[in-house]
Amino acid sequence: MTAIHFTRRELRLSSGLVMFTYVAVHFIDHALGLASLDLAEQALGWSVAVWSSLAGSVLLYGAAAIHITLALLAVYERRTLRMPAVQAVRIALGLGMPVLLIGHVVATRLAADLYALAPTYHRIVWALWVSDGEGRQLTMQAPGWVHGCMGLHFAFGRLSWWQRSRQALFGAALLLPVLAALGFLAMGRELAMLTADPAWQGAARAADPVTRVALGRLRDGMLAGWFALIALSFGARELRGWIERRRRLLVPIAYPQRTVDVPRGWSVLEASRGFGIPHLSLCGGNARCSTCRVRVVEGAAELPPPGVDERRTLDRIRAGPDVRLACQLRPTARVVVEPLLDPHPAAARECEAAPAIVEREVALLFVRITSWGSGQVAPGSPHDTVYALNRVLDAVGAAMAAAGGLPGRFDNEGASATFGADGEPHAAARQALVAAAAVERELVALNRQLLHEVGFEAGFVITLHLGPAAIGPVGRGGDRARLPVGPSVRAARALRDHAAAADARFAISRQAADAAGVAVPESAEWQPVVDPGGGVLEALVCTGVIDAPSEGAGASVGR
Repeated sequence: MTAIHFTRRELRLSSGLVMFTYVAVHFIDHALGLASLDLAEQALGWSVAVWSSLAGSVLLYGAAAIHITLALLAVYERRTLRMPAVQAVRIALGLGMPVLLIGHVVATRLAADLYALAPTYHRIVWALWVSDGEGRQLTMQAPGWVHGCMGLHFAFGRLSWWQRSRQALFGAALLLPVLAALGFLAMGRELAMLTADPAWQGAARAADPVTRVALGRLRDGMLAGWFALIALSFGARELRGWIERRRRLLVPIAYPQRTVDVPRGWSVLEASRGFGIPHLSLCGGNARCSTCRVRVVEGAAELPPPGVDERRTLDRIRAGPDVRLACQLRPTARVVVEPLLDPHPAAARECEAAPAIVEREVALLFVRITSWGSGQVAPGSPHDTVYALNRVLDAVGAAMAAAGGLPGRFDNEGASATFGADGEPHAAARQALVAAAAVERELVALNRQLLHEVGFEAGFVITLHLGPAAIGPVGRGGDRARLPVGPSVRAARALRDHAAAADARFAISRQAADAAGVAVPESAEWQPVVDPGGGVLEALVCTGVIDAPSEGAGASVGR
C-alpha cells in the first residue's frame, strides 16, 4: 500500500481552505441578518452543529493548529525580512488573523463549554452592541478574509478556471464581507427594538459580570500567548543569526556580478534579496512558478537534493540537471549560480504584482503572406508594397479582434492571434474558425482593391492549431505584448509553413478541428506535419477556410 505524503505547501493550502470556508460560512450567516434575525439564527444553528461535532472540531481546530504552526515556522526559517510588499502584507495579515479567532472561540465555543452560554446571535450580537464592540468586531474580520483571498489568488491565480472566473470571484470577495457587516448591523438594530419587550429581556440569557470578566481574562491570556509565540519566533531568528555569525558558519554564493557570504541555511533567493541582488520570483518563493530558477555553474556535487515541491516544478518545466529553484536551494558549501530569467528590477516588480503568466489550452491562428503579385505582375515599388502590407495587416487585425482574438505579432510575414486566453478551448477553437473565415473574406475583397490600385495582390495562407501554451508579456522593457509561448506555438508555425509549401489557402490541425466540432468526412485525408521539436500533428489542408460552425452545430468541410 502506497503511503500518502503531504508537502508543507499542500498542508498550508488544505488547512487554509478549511479556515477560509469557516470564515466564509460565518459571513454568509451574518449576511442573512439582512433578511431577519430568525433566519440568521437558524443558519448559525446549522453551522454550529457542523463545526461543533467531533469531526468538525477536529477538522477546524486541526487546520488552525497546522496553519498557525506553519506560519510561525515560516517566520523562523526566513533568513531575511526583505521581500515584495505584497508578500509582507500577506504575512502581516496572517499573523493578525488569530487575534479574531481567539476572541471568537472564547465568546462562542469556550463560553458554551465552560459556562453553558449558547452561541447564538441573540446573545453575542447583543453583547457586542451594548458594549459598543461591533465596530471592533467588524474591523477584526478584515485581516483573516484578506489574507485568505490573497492566499487563494497565489495558489490558483494561474489556473484557467480561476482566470475565467476572476471577476465573479473578486465580486464575491468584495461583497460578502460588506453584506456580512450590514447583516450584523441589521441584527443589532432588531435586537435593540426587542429590548423594549420585558418578556424578551427575561428570556435572554446573557453572561453575568463575573462570567464576562472570566471570559475576558481567558481571551487576554490566549492573546498574550499568541503574541508571545510571535515574539519567540522572531527572537529565535535573531538568536540563530547571532550564533551563526559568531561561529562564522557562512556559505559563499557567487553570482555573475558579485559574491556574497550568507549564513548556512539561507536559500539563494533569500541571499539575493538580503543583499539587494535583483532576482525574479513570481510566486514569492513557494516553488510554484519556477521563475527564480538558476543554473548551478560550480558546486553542484555539494548541494542537497531537490525536495518534493522543487522536483515537481523542475520536472514540469523539463529542467536540466544543473538547474535548481533559487527559493528552495539552500547551499551548504560554496556554489556558483547564474539566474536564468531576466533579473531587471522593473520586470521583477511587474511579475510579483500579479500573475502575469497563465498556462492554458488556446487556439492559435496564423496568417502568412506567401507572395506579392498577380500572374506575371509583381510590385514595382517598395512603397506600394508597404502600402499594401499595411492594408492587409489592418484588415487581418480587425477581423481577428472582432472575433475576440488576442493580437500577436504583426510584421511583413503576416499576423497571428490567440483565442482562449480567458475561455474554454472548445469556444476558443470556434472563435478562431470564425476569425479565419472573416480574414479570408476580408483579404479576398481587399485583393480586388489592391489589383485595381497598385496592380498586384497578396498571396496568403491561414492556419489554425489548438494546444497548451504559456501566455505572458514578451518584449523589451515597456514594449511588451501578451504572446503565447511553448511547443504548441512551434507546431502552429510548422503547420503554417507546411500549408504555404503546399500552396494551400487553409490548414487546420486535428486538435483544433475536433475542438471546434468540425464534421470531417471519412474520405478526408489528414496530412502529417512534423514540428521542430520532433512531434507530429495531423492536419487537414484545404483550398479555402472551412465554414465556421453555427451555435450548437459543428462546422463542415465543404471544399
